Amino acid sequence: MNTQAQIHQVDLSIEEANKNIRRMNALIKLSNNKEYKEIFLDGYFNAFAIKQVLLRADPTQQSEADQLQIMKNIDAIGALRIHLQSVITLGRQSEAAIQDDERTREELLLEEAAA
Repeated sequence: MNTQAQIHQVDLSIEEANKNIRRMNALIKLSNNKEYKEIFLDGYFNAFAIKQVLLRADPTQQSEADQLQIMKNIDAIGALRIHLQSVITLGRQSEAAIQDDERTREELLLEEAAA
């Protein structure tokens, strides 16, 4: 792969890292919003999650259909939580990677200038 192609690849990597960092920052900003806290953190991840766990043992909710719906709800809570955590994790990883990519880009530009 020639130097220009390598530089292009590094530029794409930096662009993707910046996108991941922007998404992470947006999620952090959103999570500091009082309405987000009320609706998602307190309402969905806490109150609704607790309700689903309690319904799991409720004698009136023991039909196969009820139990299946409860488990789908619990799985949905977990899936959303994992997604949000992955946005933060990917953003943090991108912050670290972008520094390496920028160094690599500088080295490639110096290499190209020397050629």
